[in-house]
Amino acid sequence: MIWDFDGTILDTEWPAYAAAKREYDRLGVELSFAAWQDTVGSADHRPWWEVLRNDVGHLGEPLEVVIARYRAHKNELTDSYDLLPGVRSAFDRLAELMVSTAIASSSPIDWVERHTKRHGLWGHFVAVATRTDVGAERTKPHPDLFLLAAERADVEPENCVVIEDSAHGVTAARAAGMRVVAVPNRITTGQDFSHAQQVCTSLEDLAIDEVLHL
Repeated sequence: MIWDFDGTILDTEWPAYAAAKREYDRLGVELSFAAWQDTVGSADHRPWWEVLRNDVGHLGEPLEVVIARYRAHKNELTDSYDLLPGVRSAFDRLAELMVSTAIASSSPIDWVERHTKRHGLWGHFVAVATRTDVGAERTKPHPDLFLLAAERADVEPENCVVIEDSAHGVTAARAAGMRVVAVPNRITTGQDFSHAQQVCTSLEDLAIDEVLHL
């Protein structure tokens, strides 16, 4: 079973949106939720601060100050969150069934490692593939991350089930020839998940034993 990280294991996506929105609000500019939602799950897009600077023509202070304040607020919020509901019980059940787990994330390795170690999950993964491995231009919706995770886990793609929260992630997993269960969160709810084999409102509703038969 290959897991996405952001928004699937830990709600890191709402803190990123909330921190960026605060910077938009400082300048009296509206941050489009729809536009933000469209980028979730991929790293191959312009940073929000470049979009904001382009829209308003100036930030009123050095860019590095804005980015540092954003990251501090985002990290503070993220560090205050526990794992998403159902994550720990899902990993416990997978361990009982002796099912290997890997992770495929469009975030860099240091971000993924830091938070999975903080919550005691890092040791569960037999393979990890991140943006650090493939570069931002080959993250989701491209299949590279999932194919690399499967290769490192020494498992054929058709024998992998993916847990994802974003439409981009589902697209990438399907392109890799894998089965996908979509579990939307408060940022990705409303995206089109018609290409997933199954959609769950929460990992608490995820029947691991049934999912493995996909």
